[in-house]
Amino acid sequence: MKRALLTLCILLGLYDGAQAQLLYKISGNGLDRPSYIVGTFHVAPASFADEIDGMQEVIDSVEQVYGEVDMQSVNAAQIARSEAMFIADGGYIDDYFSQEEMERINAYLRQIMMVDLTNPYMRNQLGRIRPSILATQLIVLEYMRQHPEVNPTSVIDNHFQQVALREGKQIGGLETIEFQMELLYAPKSVEEEREELLELVDNNEELVAEMEAMAEVYFAQDIEALHNIMLEELESGDMTQEEWDNLIVNRNHRWSEIMPNIMAEHATLFVVGAGHLFGQEGVLELLRQAGYRVEAVVR
Repeated sequence: MKRALLTLCILLGLYDGAQAQLLYKISGNGLDRPSYIVGTFHVAPASFADEIDGMQEVIDSVEQVYGEVDMQSVNAAQIARSEAMFIADGGYIDDYFSQEEMERINAYLRQIMMVDLTNPYMRNQLGRIRPSILATQLIVLEYMRQHPEVNPTSVIDNHFQQVALREGKQIGGLETIEFQMELLYAPKSVEEEREELLELVDNNEELVAEMEAMAEVYFAQDIEALHNIMLEELESGDMTQEEWDNLIVNRNHRWSEIMPNIMAEHATLFVVGAGHLFGQEGVLELLRQAGYRVEAVVR
């Protein structure tokens, strides 16, 4: 069941006539100047921004860029030290798994990292991370291992804020990093923790194939196909309705409620995971329902 969460977490730091489109213009409803929203894929390289029609013109025209979080406020060291990332009470990963299961986990780690948790240094570094969080980190590592052209320090989400800062523009965030950490690192049962890591270890080829499928439709800029892949996970039971609502729907509604005040003050480019754009409860439709004109940007 947990394979959906592993891949969806990567898609999320997912009609109008043009389905092959990631960039949308928001106008009307009292706005003096239009704002824009673009969908991202969290492991897409920053260079892909150049492939999005009209992107440079939009960046030049806006006064500020809002991401899901303000990247200037993110302290990577603080996140890495967060207690929510680690097994409670100073425990280790082998507290969760049998010897046979640990052998499977170590075999997978050797496959992608050339080292495993029998190494004392690796056990101290990775062996204390909660299994569910380790699984998410490993699927990203697996994807990047197969795509060496992807530089983890230069991905598309951060790119737009970095450009804004270089040009002296403001940046901001729709959420705080504390909120995202609480959402992504929420406490889970021992069985859920076990399930997420074993799902990756035992089905890594399927999970990577799912990520590749998502990447393919994203790079084709087809957010409808992307949304349909996500819905298949929900309809198949790989994700619960509660998980879907927490990760997607509730956040879409919150964003669509705070975006109007932001847009009223400054022309803004919003940068969010592409999985949040499409559907009846996607950000595009919610903004339309609020009275805005939302249309694909085409040259």
